[in-house]
Amino acid sequence: MKKYLIFAASVLLFMSCNKSDMKVYEGNYSVDSKTVITVNNRNVDISDFENASISISITDGDLCEVTLTNFITGQPEVSVPATISNGTKAAAGASFSGSINSGDRTISVQGTTADGTIASINIEEEITAEGIVGKWSLGGATVSFSHPDLEVLDLSGIIPDLILPMTTVVDMVNAMIMQSLAENPQIAASYVEFTSEGYIASSGFLTEPDMADILAYYVQPEQNIFGIYLRKSVVNQIFGAAMEDPDAYQILQMLGLTTLIENPQSISVPLSYAVTESGLDLTVDQNLTNSYLAMLSGTVQTIKAVVSALNYEDIYDILYSYDLQDLINEQNFPAVKELVIKLIDALTDGQFKYSATVSLVPFSE
Repeated sequence: MKKYLIFAASVLLFMSCNKSDMKVYEGNYSVDSKTVITVNNRNVDISDFENASISISITDGDLCEVTLTNFITGQPEVSVPATISNGTKAAAGASFSGSINSGDRTISVQGTTADGTIASINIEEEITAEGIVGKWSLGGATVSFSHPDLEVLDLSGIIPDLILPMTTVVDMVNAMIMQSLAENPQIAASYVEFTSEGYIASSGFLTEPDMADILAYYVQPEQNIFGIYLRKSVVNQIFGAAMEDPDAYQILQMLGLTTLIENPQSISVPLSYAVTESGLDLTVDQNLTNSYLAMLSGTVQTIKAVVSALNYEDIYDILYSYDLQDLINEQNFPAVKELVIKLIDALTDGQFKYSATVSLVPFSE
């Protein structure tokens, strides 16, 4: 009997030590150049996750909580209940796996740790936000804009006695948009797809193999936000091409924008969305651009100076190509420049309110 008690005590002691051993894996683990990252079983650019990390907290035995930081698009931090193991399953350290429903998607994660770093990690995501995933075609588009000091658009300097209320201008623009949509049959035959893996595809250039997974998206249903996300590696490629083009670089340098492209970062464009009976509405408004106005104040002043210095001869070829040389002539060109500068001021003084909405309807294959 005594032998059995000693044996049972030994087993309990071993199990207790085995559980407490998992505590050695608690802590923070960062991404380094050797980390292997896959998302939905596809390799990704490590530069897009250079600020990513995980933390592991043991909750009970081999149960733990893995907190993902800067791994999930639109969710800076996600805590995933998981299990952890050591030994043969993960020679580099510990292995972990778990899943959770978080925000707009389900997230499953599997990975291994090394000495203070993540050896490998695979994240699988599936968008679950209602009314988003699928193929969509353009059903309509509308714009609105207003400014307290611009209730009318004075075109009398171009066309005598022509002064239009801004509400009339808005109605005219919307009518032109709808007419253009109605007259273009290719629009109905085209689509944009929001995939279940969180990417944006289309029937156009985004279907090319080397363009796959360029644009990602996220949804924040509580705030009605639909965000378009461009990863740092993609932004770097776009800006890199501009840096290699002498003419493009000269223009950016003139506008004071070279600092932005010399240190590229990921770009997030938050839109508002609404799921409707007919489909999905996406809207952009002044809140998107207002936060950049102070940063672009120097660029705005440069643009105004360029416009002010223009001579009619500088733009004649452009006007002629659009058959506008009679409407905008050498006599009324100073009034045109004055109107353009006035519009630039209105657009950038922080009082301008605008919105543009695209209405998407399910795509008919």
